[in-house]
Amino acid sequence: MTDERRDDEILGRALSRAIETMDVNQTPFERSRIATVPTKRRFFPIWQVATASAAIVLALAIGSWLTRPTEGQPGVAASPTTPPASPSAAGPSPTANPIVATSVPTWVYFPRDGLPPVGASVPGYPPNSSSREIAIDTRISALRRLGPGEIPAGTTNPLSSVAPPQAGTSRFGVSVRIEGDLATVEFDLSSGWGVRGSAQSQALLQQLVYTITEEPGIRRALITEMGKPNAVIDQLVVDRPLTREDVFGYGAASRDSIAGGVGNSGQLPTLTAQWSVDSLSPGLARFVITVDPANATAALPLFRVEVAQNDEANKPEGGKWRFTVTVSDGLDQTTHAIVDRSPLRAVGAYPSKGDGRSVIYELGLDDLRPWRVFTLTNPTRIVLDIGGSPRAVSDRIAIYRAQPVAATPICSTTCDIQLSGAARVFEANVVWRVKDSAGKVIANGHFLASLGSSAVWGTFDTSIQVPPTFTGNGTLEVFEASPKDGSEQGLVQIPLTIR
Repeated sequence: MTDERRDDEILGRALSRAIETMDVNQTPFERSRIATVPTKRRFFPIWQVATASAAIVLALAIGSWLTRPTEGQPGVAASPTTPPASPSAAGPSPTANPIVATSVPTWVYFPRDGLPPVGASVPGYPPNSSSREIAIDTRISALRRLGPGEIPAGTTNPLSSVAPPQAGTSRFGVSVRIEGDLATVEFDLSSGWGVRGSAQSQALLQQLVYTITEEPGIRRALITEMGKPNAVIDQLVVDRPLTREDVFGYGAASRDSIAGGVGNSGQLPTLTAQWSVDSLSPGLARFVITVDPANATAALPLFRVEVAQNDEANKPEGGKWRFTVTVSDGLDQTTHAIVDRSPLRAVGAYPSKGDGRSVIYELGLDDLRPWRVFTLTNPTRIVLDIGGSPRAVSDRIAIYRAQPVAATPICSTTCDIQLSGAARVFEANVVWRVKDSAGKVIANGHFLASLGSSAVWGTFDTSIQVPPTFTGNGTLEVFEASPKDGSEQGLVQIPLTIR
């Protein structure tokens, strides 16, 4: 008979000696499923080797069970419903397994001919709120897969022409790195940018800069190509960080405040606010505050308009810039509204925190384009206009309409062109001229705006005359003549066709 107790005791001591003399190769948790061959040792008796091997097999079996991947835990056997990893700052996005689109809305931008890009919500990809880099990649990839019938009317989608690095995928090879308010996006291109000519190149650049900087806290975008410090879009070289205001097509916009009004003798009239986008002029957002709609001759209350960068940490839906319009002595019941009609993103009205006798309006904007404030009567209104057609807007002239009068299609002595807009010029004197295609002046003159040079702009709605002998293409130029030397100030040039 065998002495089982004595045998177990001998086996235990042998196993202890075997374990004590082994080299322990500790593996970090993240690599704990990779088997490691232990260092070979001589002088082990066969029975010790067999016993140690059995112990190792048992330990590995227990370890494999304890470290098995479970639902929601990362691992090589993780749930197949988990989306593929998105790019990190270290390298380009994986393209072998494109993420399937969902109905999650993603806000992106589309270029327009001669106008700043317009934003729109499109179906996106599963969001990842923990990574701003992934959010930027998500927006770019969402644009890549949209076809002509899936974009807003009157816009283009040049990003859809850019081929991804691997055929058959809908995602770019994109690496995103964020430092402060700057996002550097590196593209891994397979066959170039897919656009030709300056207009298409500029449109693609606008689309990229606006879409990348849509991420809250990001105001500048640096676009590069893999292995290069810059990007070359056809003949357009992009070698520095760009803001939306660098590419939107306007000149510089003022950040000064504008104040006006005469007060209303302590009364608290009712204020009503309305807003519109593109209805008066392409690219123009208009915000109108009507003072006491039931009283056409109501006094104009004191008001002040200020502009500043939006605090996206507290108001992420409010765009990149914020206009604040404070009207003293008034009551308004307007509530906060998400507009999402580029450039106007959100509008809100709040009572002042002081005496409660003022209303503060806040407007969230995509960008800081040229803006102007003027007042109207009958009824009394405060009007804030932001933008307009870039070629028809300067720091002192804004043309909203310039077209031949339809009521006089046949000209006998003169042909009338209806002209309306706003101006902030010396002594309210606005100068105009019409040139033919060769640059020859065929008509000129001047008219008066409703108000001269001041913080608040004047308005005009008039007609100018062109000789009936002129037909074809021409250019209307409107400007202020400098009181110092007569030079052109704030010149805008608008193409005309008279038939």
